[in-house]
Amino acid sequence: MRLEGLLGQERAAAQLVAEAASGRLAHAYLFVGPLGCGRGSAALALFRALNCERRDDPPCGVCAACRRALAGQHEDLLILAPPHDQASAQIKVEEVREMVRALSFAPFGGGWRLVLIRQAGQLNPSSANALLKTLEEPPPRNLLVLTVQDPAEVLPTLVSRCRRVNFKPLDEGLIAAELGRRGLAPEAARLKAALSGGSLGRALELDQERLAASLRTWRERLAQPADPLTDWSLAEELVAPFRGGERLDRQGLVELLDLLALYLRDCAVVAAGRPSAAFLPPELLAGAGVNLDRASRGFDLVRQAQSQILGNAAPELALTVLLGQLRA
Repeated sequence: MRLEGLLGQERAAAQLVAEAASGRLAHAYLFVGPLGCGRGSAALALFRALNCERRDDPPCGVCAACRRALAGQHEDLLILAPPHDQASAQIKVEEVREMVRALSFAPFGGGWRLVLIRQAGQLNPSSANALLKTLEEPPPRNLLVLTVQDPAEVLPTLVSRCRRVNFKPLDEGLIAAELGRRGLAPEAARLKAALSGGSLGRALELDQERLAASLRTWRERLAQPADPLTDWSLAEELVAPFRGGERLDRQGLVELLDLLALYLRDCAVVAAGRPSAAFLPPELLAGAGVNLDRASRGFDLVRQAQSQILGNAAPELALTVLLGQLRA
């Protein structure tokens, strides 16, 4: 047995293959790691391997079960996830209850059923409680996989009923190579890999034109005279897309600042006489006029602001202070 289509997660894959081969699969798993690092892909690969009709070195990729699974149309594959277009989106209790009812029937294909709950941290309290009994007494040949970035996102009672599998951020070189394999130019692949945070999914979503526009906005704002009110207004604009109801996507906001950090890093290496080590295209660095000390200090300030935001600081205040410090 092998897990096909999984990039750079050898340890996690080896654990799952060994447990499946020895008949020691858990009824529920908690896949922990950053978004886009392969947690969902691993669950789907395991599902294909378990249900492949050819038992010698599954999955074969060509049998009827493999083809249905690859097309996302297998009758025993259930996926729950919050809507992508809402920052405050949650997995609703009605969806969980419908899934629980489906589990009362044996898998239709006679093999294994997979329930993949993406971003399980978006289960609201009612949804999580509706899931508890199923995790305590799961029907046979049903496999539940919950994906999270941090186990603290979900109730401890859910964590205690799942076997944990850790997924690491992907290496930048691995992401750049995969992007190149998909047809992206080497320079663009290196840039997206540098901003990916170890997430292939994020790298694939990055739009280079939008990145360039965002960087020009940063440069224009930093070139303006210091004005706390104007800086506060910009900070509110930056934070607004990451607020939804009572939730704040702090990780998403921190990732927004990665572009500014990369710009300052590249300014530093150019000032140090190593332009070939820069990730950003030369046209985006032209005319920066930032010396090595200023760029290095600016990079450190951005990283400090990111740590503060992740540490529950008021994001608008952290960004306003950062803008003032970068001009000093």
